[in-house]
Amino acid sequence: MRNYIAIIGDIIKSKNIPNRFEFQEKLKDIFTRINTKYSHSIASKFSITIGDEFQAVLFLDKNLLQLLDELYVSIPYNFRLGIGFGSLSTKIDPEISIGADGEAFWNAREAIEFIHNSNYKNRCNIYFVGKKDIDSSINIIFLLSETIKSQWTTLQKDTFAAMINENIYGENFKQYDLARKLNTSESNLSRRLSNGNIKIYLRARNEITGLLEKYYEHSE
Repeated sequence: MRNYIAIIGDIIKSKNIPNRFEFQEKLKDIFTRINTKYSHSIASKFSITIGDEFQAVLFLDKNLLQLLDELYVSIPYNFRLGIGFGSLSTKIDPEISIGADGEAFWNAREAIEFIHNSNYKNRCNIYFVGKKDIDSSINIIFLLSETIKSQWTTLQKDTFAAMINENIYGENFKQYDLARKLNTSESNLSRRLSNGNIKIYLRARNEITGLLEKYYEHSE
């Protein structure tokens, strides 16, 4: 039986969002773009479920954390993410994940309930459950990297968003080219990356991907 990554997301304090209907329409547009861009990584597309909760079924591949960080730079409000690994007991509908059920979603629900009750004073809103000994290490790396992200200035967030838009998700890239895109000098870009620990963040996120692939990819 094949295993998958189930994602359950929840917009924090969504009832307080002004023009909530407009936001939900924007959220649909965001999911349409991500579903298209990462189509090879998505088994069942991102869908809005109840209120401002959303979910998807993903394949475990190298794009997982980049995809999740694209959600971060695209959705203008804070949200929680529960990530679950496991099998599904229902047939996958590639177009919509509503109605999907099974171990992966049970684990994702457990994960989002955990982070709902323990988000380290809003420093970390993401948690993983796969029922293996490695889960603790994965979640510690999530906590540390999310703590880095929670301290970013607006300029550092914008820099990271530009990197995502340029499909940069690693420590080694041509800073000169990105600096030109940002209309700044290479030295200014280096300071932004250093002060925000952005390369350290990316190294941590890619370490999570490596651990997931090593310990889960062949567990089917």
